[in-house]
Amino acid sequence: MRVLGRVEKFRDKLQLDVRTLEPAEGVDPSAMAPAMRRDADELEGFLEFLIAEISHPGLHAAVEHVLDTETRAAMRALPATVEGHHSYAGGLLEHTVGVATLCRETAQLHQRLRIDLLVAAALVHDVGRTREVGRGPVFRPTDEGRLLGHVHLGLRLIEDRAPTLDPGVRAELLHAVSCHHDIRSARTAEAAVLYHANQLDAVAATRPVND
Repeated sequence: MRVLGRVEKFRDKLQLDVRTLEPAEGVDPSAMAPAMRRDADELEGFLEFLIAEISHPGLHAAVEHVLDTETRAAMRALPATVEGHHSYAGGLLEHTVGVATLCRETAQLHQRLRIDLLVAAALVHDVGRTREVGRGPVFRPTDEGRLLGHVHLGLRLIEDRAPTLDPGVRAELLHAVSCHHDIRSARTAEAAVLYHANQLDAVAATRPVND
């Protein structure tokens, strides 16, 4: 973006009086968006590791299909939220890995939890963001994102890409994703843990800490 204007003095301070804005050639708009705090390649390596650890064949295949190459590229470019936590390019990938890691560690502490279901749900819980939010540098909701929201869009994407998953397992996966913002709707331990892991990662990323 090229800016035409002039610098003026106002109340003993300099300010920029912008006259016109022109698009610049050869500039990637996404480069102007705030970037993630961690290395994207490292995060994608963690994502691959978490997917590889899912031993249930149906869930493993479902997550692979949902998080295809195009979707993973979008996760590297999009925020997890527009104005809340992880609200910068790549925040969606960072948040997804964070929530899935918290769920994995919780399942290792509490082995009554079904770790494959929990980690799979964590990995796809926010996949609807890739349909809800447009690319940077200014992240705005898409038309369907504004009307339907990321939870509905994510459920629809999972249903479309995991048609052969056992109906019972798919129902539990969809249930966990559907209520990751609504603890009152959680009917399984895995759904409740996903809700709290999602909240914890958001709080840890945004609450101020002392230096």
